[in-house]
Amino acid sequence: MKYFFNTRLGNTRYELADCSLLCEAVPIARVGWQVYNASELDEIEPDSDGEISVYRSPEEVFRPETIASFEGMTFTVLHPEQMVNPSNWRENAHGHATNIRRGTGEQSDLLLADLVVKSSEAIQAIYQGVDQISCGYDAEYRQTAPGKAEQYDIVGNHVALVPAGRAGIRCSIGDSRTMATKKTWFDSLRRALKTKDNAAIEEAMSNAPAELTTDDGEGGGDLPKAININISPQYPLPDKDPEMGGGQGITKDGEGDVPAWAQAILARLDKLEGGGTNDGEPGDDDDEEEKKKATTDAGYQQAVIARAELLVPGIKLPEGGKLATFKREVLDAAFRTQKGAQILVPLVGDKPDFKSMPKASLDAAFTAASEIAKRANQPAAQLRTFDHQNRNSPAALNKAFAEYWKK
Repeated sequence: MKYFFNTRLGNTRYELADCSLLCEAVPIARVGWQVYNASELDEIEPDSDGEISVYRSPEEVFRPETIASFEGMTFTVLHPEQMVNPSNWRENAHGHATNIRRGTGEQSDLLLADLVVKSSEAIQAIYQGVDQISCGYDAEYRQTAPGKAEQYDIVGNHVALVPAGRAGIRCSIGDSRTMATKKTWFDSLRRALKTKDNAAIEEAMSNAPAELTTDDGEGGGDLPKAININISPQYPLPDKDPEMGGGQGITKDGEGDVPAWAQAILARLDKLEGGGTNDGEPGDDDDEEEKKKATTDAGYQQAVIARAELLVPGIKLPEGGKLATFKREVLDAAFRTQKGAQILVPLVGDKPDFKSMPKASLDAAFTAASEIAKRANQPAAQLRTFDHQNRNSPAALNKAFAEYWKK
């Protein structure tokens, strides 16, 4: 679909002629498993955790009727108390969704939409980093096993901008997570493992609580000394099979075909429980996957370290350290210095919380601060000066000419 725009704001963002915001190719839904609380699906029997894993097949998500049902639907900020209808549309509408289609290539499991955002409130929220999407819809469910169900006959109603969608950072289908339920980091990680959401797993592991990444005291400060995590064969960790339960389960004793990333997570959890043995350096196992990623761009890690040196001279990336955590530590250390504070306050304010700062904001602050520090460290341009007694000065030349013609 073609659009007329005034300004291109990014790869997929445009300012239209009326100054509204166009966001192209936004993932609004995905196939696969997602987890619901038992209270959300009264007719489905939950598992022992009081949760229900619901599967959405490609046939249902990309059903022509499902795709057509989202075309032109209202774009809202948060989910309205009731489904959008003519009586409440005016108070809930902030734009609309259009050009609904299935993604291609790596996005072939995603339902994409172009979002036309009309209200200044919604545009401001997006610029401030609220960018997860959650669809509001009607659907039917059928039980397939205790704690498992299939979703079908999906009919779209609206597309909502939410702080935290059910499907996490990749996209969201269904309503946003129940805000009354306070989710811990371990709970988020467990759900990501249960639904095989690799993007959510990576996000959780990159934003582990500070208590898990420090060495202050045995057991990580206020964390409990023992954490019992039971991995049931009924709900195995993700494996190579695209569907849950489709392959040999992953167990904590290392039996079976265990992917490297799953071994890293299990090793981390074993350390927190106090179980298992570890003859290597702390973090060797759970950072193996990150080391593999770093090899795809060998210069990236060195560039981050070089930028960190500009802000905090002498700082070193710990062996096996995660770059996101390292950036937070660098900015925090720099902010505690007079020079660093002078650089960072205009960028992040006088009371920044680097530990909870969104990654996009973190990357922007880290890059901008290091560039400012780099420019400040460069020596001032040296201006060439000339001695007034230089023999090539006008006075010296005139004197030389006069003496010459006296001969």
